[in-house]
Amino acid sequence: MGSDTRDYVAACPVCAQNKGSSQPSVGLLRPLPIPRRPWSHVGLDFVTGLPESEGNTVILTVVDRFSKLTHFVPLPKLPSARETADLLVREVFRIHGLPCDVVSDRGPQFSSAVWKAFCTAIGATVSMSSGFHPQTNGQAERMNQKLETTLRCLVSSKPTSWTSQLPWVEYAHNTLPTAATGVALPHMCVE
Repeated sequence: MGSDTRDYVAACPVCAQNKGSSQPSVGLLRPLPIPRRPWSHVGLDFVTGLPESEGNTVILTVVDRFSKLTHFVPLPKLPSARETADLLVREVFRIHGLPCDVVSDRGPQFSSAVWKAFCTAIGATVSMSSGFHPQTNGQAERMNQKLETTLRCLVSSKPTSWTSQLPWVEYAHNTLPTAATGVALPHMCVE
């Protein structure tokens, strides 16, 4: 009887038009700010669950939303907010300068008071994404997929060697032309 009722309601145009949704509203879209220069807007994410390689099991992915250049930082474990801030200063900000906006997921590293205080101190806004809207940080999410695929191809015979391949994966990615700009940034020695 329950099955017949569901079938009848599903086939009834009046019922279908007047049945209210039980799903919560999706909310308004809030597009991210458009970067105007390289490294002014960065996206961060982590790749976890990797086999141990030279003591590392995690990769921090940092993507420049303007140029699509990336940095991959191998880590022994998921860092705290303070450790993440120190890593960003040492591995990214010292090279490229301070960003205006940082996009990250709502993981514990990024939702802590320390992380928010750090971003406030450097004058950057924090754009949080959520598990229900990972596309907010789509560039970092997509980069993680490409990174995982590349590492699987490179280290298929020895999965624990991914740390030694990471600099080459970063170099290869950063020297390829991007669809956004159509050009590759030069990393070659010019004589």
